[in-house]
Amino acid sequence: MDYECRAISLLCHKYGEGAVIAKVFTEELGLKSFSIKRSGGRKSKNKLSLLESQFLINISGKNNKKKQIQYLNEINLAYAFQDNTFKKKLIRTFISEILSKTLVDSEKNKELFEFVWKTNISIDQAKKIGDAFCLEFMVQLTDYLGIYPSTENIHYDFFNINNGIFTKKEVPGELNLKGINLKYLKKIIKKEEVSIPSENRRELIENVFDYFTCHHYNLSNIKSYNVILSLE
Repeated sequence: MDYECRAISLLCHKYGEGAVIAKVFTEELGLKSFSIKRSGGRKSKNKLSLLESQFLINISGKNNKKKQIQYLNEINLAYAFQDNTFKKKLIRTFISEILSKTLVDSEKNKELFEFVWKTNISIDQAKKIGDAFCLEFMVQLTDYLGIYPSTENIHYDFFNINNGIFTKKEVPGELNLKGINLKYLKKIIKKEEVSIPSENRRELIENVFDYFTCHHYNLSNIKSYNVILSLE
C-alpha cells in the first residue's frame, strides 16, 4: 500500500555500517521504524537531517505490513522552525523521548498526532515557554493515551497515583499526592495558569512519571529529563 502523509521524527540511531533506523510518528500509520541508507550524497544527508528529533515532515513510501522496518521514498520539510533556542530544542527533545516511550508501533491515532503537531508549532511560535509546560504536556498526553485522571471529587485533599482518582484520605501502601503539589496538579488539570518553583516542579514531574509507570508506561532513561528540570 502506497502512502503519503505528515509525520514527526522522534529518534534515530546507527544501524550497522551503512544505515540508520529512525522512529517516526506518522499521521496515517502510527509509530513506524524506517531504515535510511547512509551515503555521502546530498540527498541522503538531507533525509538524515530531517529525521533528527522533532522535525515536522512529509513522507511517502510503500507500507509493507509484513516488515517491522520500512523504507522511505521521499522526505521533505513540512514546517520550518523559526526559533531554535536551546530551551525550545530541549523541550522538543523531551517530547520526542516521552512519545518514543509511550506510542505503540503501527497504532494509528490521528487525534494524538494532531495534538503533538500543534504542540510543536505552538512551542516555536511562543514568545515565552512557561516553567510548567512539560508537566502540562504530559498531563494532556494522558488523555490521548486513555489514562487521564478522573476529575470526579477533584476537591478532595489527596490524589491516588496508582488508581488516578482523588480521595478523602491517603490509601495505605499506595502512592498519594497531597499538599502544595496537589494544588499545582489541580491547576494543570483545570488548565489554569500556574508557575511552579523548581523544587516542586522536580517532585511533581517525578509524581507524573510514577503515574505513567502505574499505568504500564516505562519512562525510565529519559536523557533530557535532568536538563528540563533545571530550566527556569
